[in-house]
Amino acid sequence: MEKKWSQTYLAQLSGVPQPTISQIENGTRQYPTFENMKKIAEALDLRLEDIFLPNHKDMK
Repeated sequence: MEKKWSQTYLAQLSGVPQPTISQIENGTRQYPTFENMKKIAEALDLRLEDIFLPNHKDMK
């Protein structure tokens, strides 16, 4: 949302199918693969920690 990208655009950049991105986003895919999450993180220029532990900076 922060980048204002559509799911379709993120799918094109990441190589992860748009329906999979939609399912991850709306919580219907409870266990996304590590590989898909890695691809999404890279496309968003994020680290996996930023996705899985969004408040990890506050933990220090």
